[in-house]
Amino acid sequence: MQLLVLLSLSLSSLALGSPSDVLYIEKLNADNAQLLDTKNFTGLANVFTKNASYNPGYGPNIIGIDNIQTTLASLFQPELISQRAITTQSITLLPPFDEQGAAATATGVVYLTIAQIGQGDLAGQALIVFGKFVDKYVKTGDFGRYGGWRISERVGVRFVS
Repeated sequence: MQLLVLLSLSLSSLALGSPSDVLYIEKLNADNAQLLDTKNFTGLANVFTKNASYNPGYGPNIIGIDNIQTTLASLFQPELISQRAITTQSITLLPPFDEQGAAATATGVVYLTIAQIGQGDLAGQALIVFGKFVDKYVKTGDFGRYGGWRISERVGVRFVS
């Protein structure tokens, strides 16, 4: 029993941040995909910081949540149905950690597949894109749905389209 207690104490001292923070960030990424699939661009204000930087993998960086919302709304054609499937998320919580083991910043790589199917004038057309996002996250004071986490920087990298 004493060995188990010592082992438990040793492992807890090795913990790098709170596991719940990783889950919050994974939920943030999943909800971001759903917001884009449903074309709910106003909802992106809940996943990005106000001064976030976003590069979808083509064109210049888009700075600020208002610009991100406006630009993405103009790029998404109403004739396309989209579905994003997140396949792998690798989240790293970065030091310094507070006395409870919580982090204030993190990085991540999110792999995904995007399927777009045409309707109306685009009926019969389909596009599949494989890629990843390379992200930076920060913990804000708004602890709502994501424990305070928001995307502060997102860079898209396309593999195949």
